[in-house]
Amino acid sequence: MLYGRGGEQAAIERLLQSARAGVGGALVLRGEPGIGKSALLGLAAAADDFSVLRAAGVEAESGLAYATLHQVLHSVLDGAGRLPAAQADTLRAAFGLREADVPGRFLVAVAVLALLSEVARDRPVLCVVDDAQLVDGPSMEALPHAAA
Repeated sequence: MLYGRGGEQAAIERLLQSARAGVGGALVLRGEPGIGKSALLGLAAAADDFSVLRAAGVEAESGLAYATLHQVLHSVLDGAGRLPAAQADTLRAAFGLREADVPGRFLVAVAVLALLSEVARDRPVLCVVDDAQLVDGPSMEALPHAAA
Protein backbone atom coordinates (compact mmCIF):
# COMPACT_ATOMS: atom_id res chain seq x y z
CA MET A 1 0.00 0.00 0.00
CA LEU A 2 1.35 3.39 -1.00
CA TYR A 3 0.00 6.25 1.08
CA GLY A 4 -1.68 9.10 -0.74
CA ARG A 5 -1.71 7.22 -4.05
CA GLY A 6 -5.18 5.67 -3.87
CA GLY A 7 -6.30 7.05 -7.22
CA GLU A 8 -3.25 5.73 -9.04
CA GLN A 9 -3.49 2.36 -7.29
CA ALA A 10 -7.16 2.09 -8.27
CA ALA A 11 -6.29 2.86 -11.92
CA ILE A 12 -3.63 0.14 -11.87
CA GLU A 13 -6.07 -2.35 -10.35
CA ARG A 14 -8.70 -1.52 -13.01
CA LEU A 15 -6.12 -2.12 -15.74
CA LEU A 16 -5.12 -5.46 -14.19
CA GLN A 17 -8.76 -6.52 -13.81
CA SER A 18 -9.42 -5.68 -17.46
CA ALA A 19 -6.38 -7.72 -18.51
CA ARG A 20 -7.57 -10.66 -16.42
CA ALA A 21 -10.84 -10.42 -18.38
CA GLY A 22 -8.92 -10.51 -21.68
CA VAL A 23 -9.08 -6.79 -22.49
CA GLY A 24 -5.81 -5.07 -23.36
CA GLY A 25 -4.93 -1.61 -22.23
CA ALA A 26 -2.21 0.80 -21.25
CA LEU A 27 -1.52 3.14 -18.40
CA VAL A 28 1.01 5.96 -18.49
CA LEU A 29 2.37 7.42 -15.26
CA ARG A 30 3.83 10.90 -15.64
CA GLY A 31 5.41 13.24 -13.17
CA GLU A 32 8.56 14.75 -11.78
CA PRO A 33 11.44 12.53 -10.64
CA GLY A 34 11.05 11.18 -7.13
CA ILE A 35 7.26 11.24 -6.83
CA GLY A 36 6.87 7.46 -6.74
CA LYS A 37 6.23 6.40 -10.33
CA SER A 38 8.66 3.48 -10.02
CA ALA A 39 7.01 2.41 -6.77
CA LEU A 40 3.63 2.35 -8.51
CA LEU A 41 5.09 0.33 -11.37
CA GLY A 42 6.55 -2.07 -8.81
CA LEU A 43 3.12 -2.45 -7.25
CA ALA A 44 1.69 -3.39 -10.65
CA ALA A 45 4.56 -5.77 -11.39
CA ALA A 46 3.86 -7.64 -8.15
CA ALA A 47 0.71 -9.14 -9.72
CA ASP A 48 1.69 -12.78 -9.36
CA ASP A 49 -1.02 -14.07 -11.68
CA PHE A 50 0.60 -12.30 -14.66
CA SER A 51 3.60 -12.96 -16.83
CA VAL A 52 5.44 -9.74 -16.05
CA LEU A 53 7.84 -8.42 -18.69
CA ARG A 54 9.92 -5.48 -17.48
CA ALA A 55 12.23 -2.94 -19.04
CA ALA A 56 13.66 0.44 -18.28
CA GLY A 57 14.66 3.13 -20.71
CA VAL A 58 18.41 3.67 -20.68
CA GLU A 59 19.92 6.88 -21.98
CA ALA A 60 22.88 5.08 -23.57
CA GLU A 61 20.47 2.85 -25.52
CA SER A 62 17.99 5.52 -26.54
CA GLY A 63 19.53 5.73 -30.01
CA LEU A 64 19.52 1.96 -30.59
CA ALA A 65 16.42 0.77 -32.43
CA TYR A 66 14.37 -1.78 -30.47
CA ALA A 67 16.73 -1.82 -27.46
CA THR A 68 13.93 -1.44 -24.93
CA LEU A 69 11.65 -3.78 -26.84
CA HIS A 70 14.40 -6.40 -26.64
CA GLN A 71 14.53 -5.89 -22.86
CA VAL A 72 10.76 -6.42 -22.66
CA LEU A 73 10.73 -9.55 -24.82
CA HIS A 74 14.08 -11.25 -24.15
CA SER A 75 12.61 -13.71 -21.62
CA VAL A 76 9.88 -14.84 -24.02
CA LEU A 77 11.72 -14.76 -27.35
CA ASP A 78 11.85 -18.55 -27.40
CA GLY A 79 8.10 -18.36 -28.01
CA ALA A 80 8.81 -16.82 -31.42
CA GLY A 81 9.22 -20.37 -32.69
CA ARG A 82 5.44 -20.82 -32.30
CA LEU A 83 4.72 -17.83 -34.55
CA PRO A 84 4.32 -17.89 -38.32
CA ALA A 85 7.79 -17.91 -39.88
CA ALA A 86 7.51 -14.36 -41.26
CA GLN A 87 6.70 -12.92 -37.82
CA ALA A 88 9.41 -14.92 -36.07
CA ASP A 89 11.93 -13.81 -38.69
CA THR A 90 10.79 -10.19 -38.28
CA LEU A 91 11.55 -10.26 -34.55
CA ARG A 92 14.87 -12.01 -35.03
CA ALA A 93 15.91 -9.47 -37.65
CA ALA A 94 14.80 -6.50 -35.53
CA PHE A 95 16.92 -7.77 -32.63
CA GLY A 96 19.91 -8.68 -34.79
CA LEU A 97 19.50 -12.41 -34.15
CA ARG A 98 19.60 -13.18 -37.87
CA GLU A 99 21.15 -11.49 -40.84
CA ALA A 100 18.48 -9.60 -42.68
CA ASP A 101 17.38 -6.08 -43.38
CA VAL A 102 15.57 -4.60 -40.42
CA PRO A 103 11.88 -4.91 -41.20
CA GLY A 104 9.48 -2.00 -41.23
CA ARG A 105 8.16 -0.76 -37.91
CA PHE A 106 4.59 -1.86 -38.62
CA LEU A 107 5.74 -5.43 -39.26
CA VAL A 108 7.71 -5.40 -36.01
CA ALA A 109 4.67 -4.12 -34.10
CA VAL A 110 2.51 -6.90 -35.58
CA ALA A 111 5.12 -9.51 -34.68
CA VAL A 112 5.33 -8.16 -31.11
CA LEU A 113 1.56 -8.36 -30.78
CA ALA A 114 1.62 -11.93 -32.09
CA LEU A 115 4.34 -12.96 -29.63
CA LEU A 116 2.61 -11.35 -26.66
CA SER A 117 -0.67 -12.97 -27.70
CA GLU A 118 1.08 -16.33 -27.76
CA VAL A 119 2.57 -15.74 -24.30
CA ALA A 120 -0.86 -14.63 -23.01
CA ARG A 121 -2.36 -18.03 -23.87
CA ASP A 122 -0.99 -19.29 -20.54
CA ARG A 123 -1.72 -16.24 -18.37
CA PRO A 124 -2.23 -12.49 -18.75
CA VAL A 125 0.83 -10.47 -19.73
CA LEU A 126 1.89 -7.25 -18.07
CA CYS A 127 4.60 -5.14 -19.69
CA VAL A 128 6.13 -2.61 -17.32
CA VAL A 129 8.42 0.04 -18.77
CA ASP A 130 10.09 2.49 -16.41
CA ASP A 131 11.82 5.68 -17.50
CA ALA A 132 9.89 5.72 -20.76
CA GLN A 133 11.30 9.14 -21.62
CA LEU A 134 14.55 7.28 -22.39
CA VAL A 135 13.02 4.55 -24.57
CA ASP A 136 14.19 4.41 -28.18
CA GLY A 137 11.69 5.63 -30.76
CA PRO A 138 11.05 2.32 -32.58
CA SER A 139 10.33 0.52 -29.29
CA MET A 140 8.00 3.29 -28.22
CA GLU A 141 6.12 2.93 -31.51
CA ALA A 142 5.80 -0.87 -31.27
CA LEU A 143 4.68 -1.24 -27.66
CA PRO A 144 1.39 0.68 -27.83
CA HIS A 145 0.15 -1.56 -30.66
CA ALA A 146 0.33 -4.51 -28.31
CA ALA A 147 -1.64 -2.72 -25.61
CA ALA A 148 -4.70 -2.00 -27.71
